[in-house]
Amino acid sequence: MTPCCPRCESDRIVTKDHARIVVCSVGTIAGAVRGWFGAASGAELGAALGAVAGPPGVVLGGIAGAVVGALVCGAAGGSAGAALGEIIDENVLSNFRCLSCEFSFGKASTEVPEPATMSEMWRW
Repeated sequence: MTPCCPRCESDRIVTKDHARIVVCSVGTIAGAVRGWFGAASGAELGAALGAVAGPPGVVLGGIAGAVVGALVCGAAGGSAGAALGEIIDENVLSNFRCLSCEFSFGKASTEVPEPATMSEMWRW
């Protein structure tokens, strides 16, 4: 369902997604930092796999494991942040903007109550 502007009833509506962008960025950074500092298991796995190539393989495998751990945790943090930001955008912020009259409004403004059925209108 395409929302309509409650002021001018235009259907030229865009979403701003401010919370999604900010919270996704924060989640990505926090996840990457957590993954980097908590990458002991990834570094151990990388070092174990790199042990086949000798001492340089252990070092490079450990670094690669830490980097992969940071990337995986960053992706997980970004995904969680995007989901949380989307919830905030939809339920808290005025996420919609009308391109015709520049009015900002939220999801609650776009919901129109269902019309009553004939049996409900004539019920005494």
